[in-house]
Amino acid sequence: MSALNDVTVAGKVAGNLNIEYSVRTNFAVVGRVPHSVAILSLTNRGKTPLPDRGYSIFFCHENFLFPVSYQEELGKYESAPYGGELMVDGYYFNFLHGCMYEMRAIDAGLAPSETKNITLYFSPFIVSKFDVFRNWYVTDDQGTQKVIGDTRDRGFVDDFKTPLNQLRRTDDLDSVPKQPQDRQDAFVPFMSGVLYDVTPKPRNQQIATPINLIDVTSTSNKWKIVTEHPDLVPAAEYLAAETKIGIATPGTNNANTIKLSKKPRTSFPESVYGPITEEAYELVITPSQIEIGAAAPKGIINGIHTLISQQAWREVPAQVIKDGPRFAERALQLDIASNFYKPAEIKKIINLMAYYKLNRLYLQIWNNHGLRLDLGLGAVEVAGKRCHDLNEEICLMTQLGSDPDGRGKGNGHLTKEQFVNLLEYADKRGVMIVPSINVGDNARAMVVGMDRALKKNTLNPVGVSLFDETEVENLRMSGRYPKKDSAINPCRPETVQFVDYILKYLKSLYTESGQQFTRLHFASDFNTEQMMTSKHCFPTPPRNATELQEARSRLTAIKADFLAKLGTLFTAEGVDISGTVELFTGFPDSQFVSRMTIMDKSKRYPNIDAYVVNDDYMRFNPPSPPNMPIEFFSQRAQLLKNNGYKVLISPPHKTKFDTAYEPDPNAPGDYSVATRNVSLREAFAWVPNSRCCNLNLAPEEIAKEVTKHGCLTEPLCEPFADGVTGFDGTLASIDTRKLPEVETAIKLMSPRLMAFAERSWYEAPWESSFTASTPYQPPQRAANQPPALPPLNIEPTLNPDLAALENDYQRFRSLIGAKEVMRMASKGLPVFCAAPGARVVAEPTGNKLETSCMYPNMKVYSKNERGQFTELTTVPTQNVTIKCQYYIEQYRQLFECEEQEFNANLEKTPFQHVQDHITQRAAAQAEAIRQQQQQQQAFLAQQAMLARQRAAMLQQQQQSQQQQQGGQQQQGGQTAGTAQQTARRRNTQGQNQAAPRTPIGG
Repeated sequence: MSALNDVTVAGKVAGNLNIEYSVRTNFAVVGRVPHSVAILSLTNRGKTPLPDRGYSIFFCHENFLFPVSYQEELGKYESAPYGGELMVDGYYFNFLHGCMYEMRAIDAGLAPSETKNITLYFSPFIVSKFDVFRNWYVTDDQGTQKVIGDTRDRGFVDDFKTPLNQLRRTDDLDSVPKQPQDRQDAFVPFMSGVLYDVTPKPRNQQIATPINLIDVTSTSNKWKIVTEHPDLVPAAEYLAAETKIGIATPGTNNANTIKLSKKPRTSFPESVYGPITEEAYELVITPSQIEIGAAAPKGIINGIHTLISQQAWREVPAQVIKDGPRFAERALQLDIASNFYKPAEIKKIINLMAYYKLNRLYLQIWNNHGLRLDLGLGAVEVAGKRCHDLNEEICLMTQLGSDPDGRGKGNGHLTKEQFVNLLEYADKRGVMIVPSINVGDNARAMVVGMDRALKKNTLNPVGVSLFDETEVENLRMSGRYPKKDSAINPCRPETVQFVDYILKYLKSLYTESGQQFTRLHFASDFNTEQMMTSKHCFPTPPRNATELQEARSRLTAIKADFLAKLGTLFTAEGVDISGTVELFTGFPDSQFVSRMTIMDKSKRYPNIDAYVVNDDYMRFNPPSPPNMPIEFFSQRAQLLKNNGYKVLISPPHKTKFDTAYEPDPNAPGDYSVATRNVSLREAFAWVPNSRCCNLNLAPEEIAKEVTKHGCLTEPLCEPFADGVTGFDGTLASIDTRKLPEVETAIKLMSPRLMAFAERSWYEAPWESSFTASTPYQPPQRAANQPPALPPLNIEPTLNPDLAALENDYQRFRSLIGAKEVMRMASKGLPVFCAAPGARVVAEPTGNKLETSCMYPNMKVYSKNERGQFTELTTVPTQNVTIKCQYYIEQYRQLFECEEQEFNANLEKTPFQHVQDHITQRAAAQAEAIRQQQQQQQAFLAQQAMLARQRAAMLQQQQQSQQQQQGGQQQQGGQTAGTAQQTARRRNTQGQNQAAPRTPIGG
């Protein structure tokens, strides 16, 4: 039914209401609290008035609306007379849960063409159109739901045009959108002679000279694949499917063969092939035979992917490659819980991983937004679907812009058969799927789904309840979920039973696929507020500050006890445990425990491996007691490794690939307070096996303890224990909250995933130069105070080989641009291509135009009045839209590059303006610090001079007193002698004159 003919209230409102959303500023202050401000414009574009009431508008807004007015513990706004709703411009605003809000019309009538502007206050900031979710919809009293047409895409979100809505903070250089002039400075020159290189780079590649190119295709020279080893047949079948080359029967005579061979482990010494023998391989290419040799099928798969990469241009050179990975764990964490990807879409991501030798896929099964695997409990019937259902009886309430009718993105789950098929598909490509679940916080889909399943199947219940309704009134959990049903309580005995069921069920699926179930990952920590007020954790809940403090000091022991129980379950099933860094560290209290306290592996799961993902490289704690060291949370990686854990490194500002490549408000992707975007260079230029580097902290935050390259100085860097030589792997991540389309997610991964694979597989020589040291030892500090200022002449020493890094990056970008991105695009895998770089350079003969592109073999084209693109060779006289394209026309359809408007007359870009402001402010701060230090030194010098003067005066006084005392003693001696003489004289005279006396006492 069209909007014109829809007689329902919801249909009329949705069909005639025009919505515009415009972020005005991220720098407002409401009640002394920083806020952002947006204007929500509602316009009646119909010919009849819209009703005052009788309908509600529902929408997802992750940034909390009107936070000053919200009572988090009660789960409602302060206006209690209105049932916890907030009255704003004729609408009652009601927060539901998660990101969902209801605007209930109470006095909201709009005349034709009338516009109502509603001011929205929220926190934190919004700097991207993708922060504003799609599919706002209307419901009426009859239960009809209609999506407002303007919100089907993000055209209803106004552009972000000024620093007020582009920046997260005043000095936020990372959020300033790039102009072509900025990009021209960033793009490096391309390097020739890399066409036959491989990504990731092999340990040793020797190409025969002179180069002898060999045509290795299914239509040339009758190549055939052969193997004599039954366990290599799946690898042969995979190679045949990728290359379209047939498989020959063993013993058949073939002129040209690709031979897959198993060899003894001793054939792959660590000094040549690296420490991971089962993944090492040797590839030998000659005109008549290609042989891939390895000690295990995984090595054969790696060799196949190298050969496929070499075969991209049909002809490959004769060569020998001896190769193996630096890390055994090269992982990608994919969230299919927030937005569901179908099996065919997940397989695309597995293909992308496999091509670049990544070997672990952490698959998020459930979180607050959805449950995506049928676990035989009936929970997925409700928790695997999102729709408009306030009571959540048939589905979870719509979230993250999903349709209210329960169709489209955000809905769906994997059946048992589909999951088994994925396991088989991934294993054939050398990828192991690791299920990732949330037992603790961020588990609402499982909690609600299990609750509805048990209520529905009262006669034959399967599973256990994960939610205790008797505790709800006392729970003090996140205000995001007022029903307080988003976390699983570790103190309830049902939780252990539930984990035991999940372990056994998943193990049965892996067995069905012909694989071993070897690892289960926990992607969240426990909710401390739930634990603090739980009768299961504390039979007598704490009631005053003293009891609360005592209870908080016991939380770590409770967690340790639960992990020990998990260790017993996992050991019995022969499954390794895996989790986030927070899961395996303590809950801080004010006495003995901090986030640096490690759960002792030997006491909880001594007979299985324990894997941990360390993804916190952005926080540090100033010490509270003056004699305590500063706590850098990144250093927990070493503490865990020293305790026997296997550690995967995952710094978000290097590996979080759901972020945009550039700080573009129009680009899809997520961001955080610390990480706005991750460029291709940032994904390439890091040192995963470093104990001290990869921090995302500004040096000025902690004085001279972190260098400008993000490395701790050596005295502050936790050492490895004896026998520990490094970490165990790396992990990149994709959060799909803002990525409902898999094509967008793959585009964000490619080509950054290639850079991640490069660092995960190959250790470049320049990495060893990133080691910082300093002669400066910070003094003890006062409680909760920043570090003291270091002396002026003390600087941390870090001498990274930046020239070697730059040369390596040029090689890598030239290689992926010349071959890999085209290869991926030809396989149907989307690829990101940035807008061009361009600038005008003044020369004596006139202005000259310089341009550049992200990839080689491209030129810059401008759009003419007819919408067609022609090559841009001269300085444009007006603003033009430009983009990069391959100059060979047949390649242009592989993928599209981003477009951008180019202002050739722009003297200084916004990025340069903010950069100048930051530089000036930094210079002013440095000058202020210098002056402060000079004043301190002058003050100290003055105090020293005064002290010397006082000492001199005191010395003079002492000398004067000594002289006076000496004179007095001499004078006193003379006076005494005179007195004695006078006395004797008088005595003599008396004896002569007086009569004799008897002496006293005589």
